[in-house]
Amino acid sequence: MDNFTPPLYFEYFALLLWAVSGAIVGWRKGYDVVGVFVIAFVSSFGGGLLRDGLFLQRLPVVLIDPNYIFVLLAAVAGVTVVGRRLNRDRLLPRIVSVIDAAGVPMFVVIGGELARARGLDLPAIVLIATISGVGGGLMRDLMAGDTPELLRPGQYNTLLVILSALLYMGLVENTALTRTQGAWITIVTFFLARLLTIRFNWRTRPLSDFHVTEMVGGVSEWLPWGRKK
Repeated sequence: MDNFTPPLYFEYFALLLWAVSGAIVGWRKGYDVVGVFVIAFVSSFGGGLLRDGLFLQRLPVVLIDPNYIFVLLAAVAGVTVVGRRLNRDRLLPRIVSVIDAAGVPMFVVIGGELARARGLDLPAIVLIATISGVGGGLMRDLMAGDTPELLRPGQYNTLLVILSALLYMGLVENTALTRTQGAWITIVTFFLARLLTIRFNWRTRPLSDFHVTEMVGGVSEWLPWGRKK
C-alpha cells in the first residue's frame, strides 16, 4: 500500500513555528513560563491529540517521540529571549501564516491517511483530517480566552482546510496518482491558495450581513423574467 510519509525535518519545522506562534500568544497575554509552555503545547499538538486520542484512539505521537518536547522547549526559550522584539514586528503574524500554510495541509493529509487506514467513510475522513489541521489553533484560542479563529470571519483558512481534505481524497481515490503525488499536489495547492488569501486579504463575512430579501433580489435580476424593463 502506498502511504504518504512527510519528511521528519519538515514536520519538526512546522511544529516549531506553531509552537512559536502559541508561545507568542501566551507571552502577549502575560502568562508565566508554565502558561506560555501550555499555550505553545496545545498550539503545536492540539490537533494531533484530538485526532489520535479522541477519534482514532491511538497513542499520540508526542508521547512516542521525545524530540517533539525538545522542539517545544526550544520555541518557548526563543520567545522568552526575544519576546519584546517579536511583539514589535508587524510582519511576524504574516510570516507565521505563510509557514503555517505549508504545514497545515501536511497534517491534513496525515489525518486523512490515518482515518482511511481505519476504514472510515469519506465524511469521517474529512472530519478527522480537518481536525488534524485546525485543532491546535482551536485549543490555543480557547485556552487563551479568545474566540476561536475558525468561528470568526477570516481569510477562508478553515474552508481551505476542508477543501484540501476533499481534494486529497479525490485525487488518491479517483485518479491514477499515487498517494505521495496526491499529497504533494494537495500541499502545494493549499499553500498557493492560502498565499492568495493573505496577499489580497480575501475574507468571509458574518452571516448577519446577509439578508434573504437582498439575496433573492440579486438572484432574480439574473433571471430573464426578473429583469426590469
